[in-house]
Amino acid sequence: MTNKQENTNNSDAVNNIFSKIKATKENIDANEYSSKNRNMEDILHNDFRISQNQIEEAILEQKATNRSLSEILIENELILEVDMLKALAIHLNLEFRDNFPFHEINPKLISKLNISFCLQHMFIPISEDELNVTVAVANPLDTVSIDDLRVLLNKNIKRIVAPKDLVEAAINNVFERQELVDQNKGLTADDEIDGIEGLDVAHNLLQDNEEAPVRKEVTAIIRRSISEKASDIHIEPFEDRVSVRFRVDGRLKEVRVIPKKYQSSVSTRIKILAKLNIAESRLPQDGRITLKVGTREIDVRVSTLPIKFGERIVLRILDKSGGLPNLDDIGLPKALLKNFKQVINQKHGIVLVTGPTGSGKTTTLASALMHINKPDVSIITVEDPVEVQLPGVSQVEVNDRAGLSFAAALRSILRQNPNIILIGEIRDAETAQIAVQASITGHLVFSTLHTNDTAASVTRLVDFGIEPFQITTAVVAILAVRLVRKVCMNCREQTTHTAEELNLFGLTTKQTAGKVFYKARDGGCPNCKTSGYSGRIGIYELLVFDEHVRNFVLKSSDGASLKKMCVQRGMKTLRDSAQERFLNGETTLEEALYATQAEHEQENEVI
Repeated sequence: MTNKQENTNNSDAVNNIFSKIKATKENIDANEYSSKNRNMEDILHNDFRISQNQIEEAILEQKATNRSLSEILIENELILEVDMLKALAIHLNLEFRDNFPFHEINPKLISKLNISFCLQHMFIPISEDELNVTVAVANPLDTVSIDDLRVLLNKNIKRIVAPKDLVEAAINNVFERQELVDQNKGLTADDEIDGIEGLDVAHNLLQDNEEAPVRKEVTAIIRRSISEKASDIHIEPFEDRVSVRFRVDGRLKEVRVIPKKYQSSVSTRIKILAKLNIAESRLPQDGRITLKVGTREIDVRVSTLPIKFGERIVLRILDKSGGLPNLDDIGLPKALLKNFKQVINQKHGIVLVTGPTGSGKTTTLASALMHINKPDVSIITVEDPVEVQLPGVSQVEVNDRAGLSFAAALRSILRQNPNIILIGEIRDAETAQIAVQASITGHLVFSTLHTNDTAASVTRLVDFGIEPFQITTAVVAILAVRLVRKVCMNCREQTTHTAEELNLFGLTTKQTAGKVFYKARDGGCPNCKTSGYSGRIGIYELLVFDEHVRNFVLKSSDGASLKKMCVQRGMKTLRDSAQERFLNGETTLEEALYATQAEHEQENEVI
């Protein structure tokens, strides 16, 4: 056979394939838009209770603005995004699924695709047979990309409709597993050197198709952490391996192990991204990476620490597009919320929020500031670093290298004559003294302390050299915050507890009568990433400085005794708040006990 004949035969074969694909597509399109399809307006009106007037107004706006009907209805809060997808699925005679086991998807299905292509069009192949590939799509109206996919896979495409979050999670999961397979083929220790100088630090992570395995490894770790909504990445070198752990909902879990011989390569790659000195490995360093993930902007704070087996690296992930919740929506109980609003509307004094790192102090304070932020109020903050950008608020970032400490910034801020000052953290005696003086001279001061509960904050202030009479004059209230993991509502299971277990948590049989208890399912589900828990909720303790508290503090700064007195007078503790979450079925007994363990130990000591 001549080359010309061979080319002709190949051309005919290709044409036959395209003819079959085209014919199949026409049949599919004919089915999807057949006369049996229900009218979209009828679906919205009858199935989703949108009035005819509302639909007609949305259609008029659609014609005037050239925007999609879906976008207009969702923006005007006439329908939820997931319900709009359901309506489109009904209209197109497509199956809608709000869940599917994406961890069981065979990575071979995406062998001809790349993650950028899938994320751009929000679809992922989930299964196949001899003739068809079933694809989960978040935009069922995007037929052009389905045509492209049909050609790429050389098979008919059967679509199912799924929520965007589910499709995105599936994409990241499948490509993550594919990258793990590729990783087993071997990394190259010198990969980080090739072409790394030309990297744009603020590049789009979803478009990162670098071929160098070490680059792909680092990108895969960061991408997966964002997909799983991790707050931190811990890269820890040990004698024979490098462990990668994510902190998700406050708990660490190991997700990856990097061979020891590639430790230096991965470390160097991260240092270059964070603009750190790659030649310095004997001293701690701090840096920052700015990434784009789709339309979201992600700020990654990088910290390195020399330890015995190398450099320990922690990356703190801050999603700037997450938005700030309203004070009414952060989870404060109604009675406590009412009291807290009264506290933050005072003209002067100190309001402290306490708790360990990652307990929600910054979010609580930021929400409180935005609640009282008005055009006639001047607010200045000093933070290390600025984590949440607040519109209408002047925010100062601490820079110790340049000599701009908390105390130095505060002295300058007071000369600016603001109404309200937020101090990111009171961490030394000088800052504490300036905060007290500012509150006494007519400023409302917000700040945080690292203490276990509200009463312990009084002891901490005394340790900073603040006199008891200054505390009673300046402090108006202290709010303690903790976060507990929410049990996954999709897969939680009913359970029972013995009287001894409930008593350990301070609950009586009378309090638990008629209540339904839940536990996290072993292995969880795709919605909760197999953990059994999804998201976190707050538990709170508010100590308001009234005459009884002030008189007590003037006589004694003992935190345990102060707390005992406040409890006797009706103060709801962190343990009480955790009990309410448990009895409402929002969390498990194990999680509530874990979150309030320190308080339980303190109560036993007092007794």
